[in-house]
Amino acid sequence: MKRSSLKNITEAVKNEFRSALDSDELRFEAFFRGAAMRYIAANKLQIDKTALSDAFPEVFPRLTVESAVISASDKVCKMLGDIPDESWKSNVQLIGRLYQYFNSDAKEAALSGLKRNVKVGAENISAATQIFTPQWIVRYMTENTLGQAFSSVCGFDTSNLPYHIQRDTEAIPCAPEDITFLDPCMGSGNILTAALDLFMELYISRGYDRLEAAKLALTRNIFGLDIDSRMRRMSHFALIMKAADYAPEILSCNIELNLWDTEDLAGADDFSQQFEGSELFGSLLRPTIPPKTHGTKAAKVYELLTRKYDAVVTNPPYLSCGNMSSQLLCFIKANYPDSRADLFSAFIQRCTELAKPVGYLGFLTPFVWLFIQSYEKLRRMMFTERTLESLVQFEYSAFEEATVPVCAFTMRNCKTECKGVYFRLTDFRGGLEVQREKLLEAIASPDCNYVFKADAEDFCKLPNAPAAYWLSENVRGLFSKYPPLGSIAAPRKGNSTSDNDRFLRLWFEVDKNKLNLDSSYIDRAETLKKRWFPYNKGGGYRKWYGFNDYVIDWFDDGAEIRAIPTAVVANYRYFTKAGLTWSTLTSGKFSIREFRKGYIFDNGGCCIFDLGGKKHFICALLNSKVFAYIFGQLNPTLNFQSGEVAKFPVIYKKSAEVDELAAECVEISRAEYDSFETSRDFKKHPLI
Repeated sequence: MKRSSLKNITEAVKNEFRSALDSDELRFEAFFRGAAMRYIAANKLQIDKTALSDAFPEVFPRLTVESAVISASDKVCKMLGDIPDESWKSNVQLIGRLYQYFNSDAKEAALSGLKRNVKVGAENISAATQIFTPQWIVRYMTENTLGQAFSSVCGFDTSNLPYHIQRDTEAIPCAPEDITFLDPCMGSGNILTAALDLFMELYISRGYDRLEAAKLALTRNIFGLDIDSRMRRMSHFALIMKAADYAPEILSCNIELNLWDTEDLAGADDFSQQFEGSELFGSLLRPTIPPKTHGTKAAKVYELLTRKYDAVVTNPPYLSCGNMSSQLLCFIKANYPDSRADLFSAFIQRCTELAKPVGYLGFLTPFVWLFIQSYEKLRRMMFTERTLESLVQFEYSAFEEATVPVCAFTMRNCKTECKGVYFRLTDFRGGLEVQREKLLEAIASPDCNYVFKADAEDFCKLPNAPAAYWLSENVRGLFSKYPPLGSIAAPRKGNSTSDNDRFLRLWFEVDKNKLNLDSSYIDRAETLKKRWFPYNKGGGYRKWYGFNDYVIDWFDDGAEIRAIPTAVVANYRYFTKAGLTWSTLTSGKFSIREFRKGYIFDNGGCCIFDLGGKKHFICALLNSKVFAYIFGQLNPTLNFQSGEVAKFPVIYKKSAEVDELAAECVEISRAEYDSFETSRDFKKHPLI
């Protein structure tokens, strides 16, 4: 069924019980049990749907209001009858997908709280960060980690795995029951169920009995952890149902799975301090002292977090450091200083610790780590100490559920000679199904023009080590052969007032007698009389000249701005100097403009100073297709910071023709801009 249809049906279920059940906990119980009953009925499993607590006590514990929940879950089951049986057939992952829609109110509340500066902590981190991973992306990650491990240790034939990328690897013989797989952020278990499929294929290919294979996979091979006990229960149910696809007898075997959550661990063992904050930190914890009492939940979590795995695959939570509660932020800074920019980057580092030295790792994450400077240390670790084996960069808005552009990738947890295979799907619009088709086409025909091979260690030769896998050797060579822009001019960022609504105005909104125009320097006494200075704060896409509309209140040399603790006054010595400016954040291409003396500037309108006689050349270069191509390749995030621009290689040759053409372009752009009444230099309409 279409995503919209599933969402509408789930919304109807949610609305039915919004007032009928008086707690979020009971509403979850009704939803989960009703969805489980619907799955059992559609798959004609021999389970009494009225006795789920008897059949699966670990998944459906008895409640003091059992009868009310059973009645409500019956309604859920009937309402989910609008989803046809064929959508449920051997598709237990559908429950996790529906739960994402069912839990959307909690997620929206957490995200709207961020807009009011309400940080994400233990009480809302699950809702804020849970995202259901599409099944084909799960297959790509598991087939290129666990499937690759099977190929190297068991001689497993991977030719029937559609998302597997063929590559050579050394053989390390190992028995199937000794191969271990972990999802440290398991959610509803769709990555774990895909791993179970692969383990069953391996066991069956080796002649194992199906029931014995299912038991081995569930008890010896597959491990999972989450901060949320609800997710642990959903994962447990999903794995048992998936195993029943192969061996229905598994339903009566009462098997204990290696699935745990980190709720209520603090104080649960003799060394409780090592589990402090476990409901928030989850598998980011690094416990070091074995609990004295064996067999407890704390002991099981300790064992899970201190062993090493052949494959670690996950869709980790995404949460920038600016949105973390103080407790979480302090923990991340103290324990993951090199990957503290986001929760997902900390999980990448942690997963490298959980995998065996020759193990495999797979992730679905935002793709900002490929390029942004704050992830540079993480990148360099991945490029020089590990092997990035494959990566799929999705089209910017393909994965709607994530609300951010994402990539999926797989790594070897050691350095090898293997070149990475990169799939650049950024130009293919139409959603995830189009992305899936294009990936399969590329795997089948790796010579197509959106597949690239590169040694990730070569990325370290570029400024900030971006994962610019599509750049040619010639372009990469420019950065080592020619000087950076920052060595011949001064790209600089400017102010952050912390309150633009208070200090900024359009030039025609203020008293013209208090406008301070064309100043060569800032005179404090003069600012007491003429307080408003022209202000560069970015804008849209416009080359050569323009976006001169804003002024800033610099009364008493900006005393009120300086008094704000969160405000930043940067590069003061460049204030009022003439130069070039651009918009650091834009929805389009990079563009740069000339401005005259007298301006103060913003962090959103970075500037270049100390241009000497190179002003027109640099303006022309940065507005050229050459710059757009190379810089856009290195920084596709539409975030053009001064430090990034400063590293661009410049091949400078004095050219009177270039200077004349650039100056002419500036004058044409200036004349066009000044032909509108909104310009400070407007004289008369050109049609008059």
